[in-house]
Amino acid sequence: MKGVMEKARNAAGRVGDFPPIPTVILESIKLLNDPSATVKTIQEQILLDQSLTAFILKVANSALYGLMREVTTVSYAINLMGYNTTKSILTAYLSKNLYSARGGKLIQNVLWRHSISTAVLGKTMAEHLEMTNPEEVFIAGLLHDIGKGVLLKNKTAEFEKIVQLIYNDKKTSIQAEQEVLGFTHVEVGYLLMQNWRFSERIMETLVYHHNILEYRGDNLMAPVVSLANKSSHRLDYSFDKPGFQLTELPVLQLTEKTLAEIEEEAEEEIKNYLEVFG
Repeated sequence: MKGVMEKARNAAGRVGDFPPIPTVILESIKLLNDPSATVKTIQEQILLDQSLTAFILKVANSALYGLMREVTTVSYAINLMGYNTTKSILTAYLSKNLYSARGGKLIQNVLWRHSISTAVLGKTMAEHLEMTNPEEVFIAGLLHDIGKGVLLKNKTAEFEKIVQLIYNDKKTSIQAEQEVLGFTHVEVGYLLMQNWRFSERIMETLVYHHNILEYRGDNLMAPVVSLANKSSHRLDYSFDKPGFQLTELPVLQLTEKTLAEIEEEAEEEIKNYLEVFG
């Protein structure tokens, strides 16, 4: 990651301020990572934010779970979803709010649809590959393009120009960002993940999702999220149009046929998430 780290340092002064993680979410994630934390303690923390509380209850009562009885308490929602899934929901809430901070509704919507579809596709692939923590892959998928949320918030006019270059001149997001800004969402996302103190495993997925052939580590999430990102493009959940090699397939021991089956399996869940999260 040395190359990205150097580029990120050069871009840091030109990006603007990085949004902090709201205290309630930060403390809730800390508790969810603590095996000794009780559901009651986590509920008390989440209840400090009314919007977050309503969001979690909405998810728990959605078609994603299909329960016969209504979930009316955060504690029941946490018990229902489990700690790992609750962390995913908190991360989704966090990233959606960042994507919604500035800019036109169309851009906000496309960025969010790409984020959630990549997350679901990555989680579905992880389950197919029998990886130990599909929810961690879901979180990595949610955050892989989070730098675009910062750019939309801090460089709104420039980001709208970037989108025009992608649509009208058929440039990739990386090409358009480099042309307009001199740096890309990858460097910005890396800086944000550092500020938010996410794990190196998740930062690796962000750094290499456009250049997986350069990755030399053993973190299987990196090729999974890279492939999930491409699948999202294939399913038209993005500005960029597909025009890439599926170089992750042999690494993950998948075929194009299996990938198509995974995409088909994930489609219904993507629709459910988009319906719930808006």
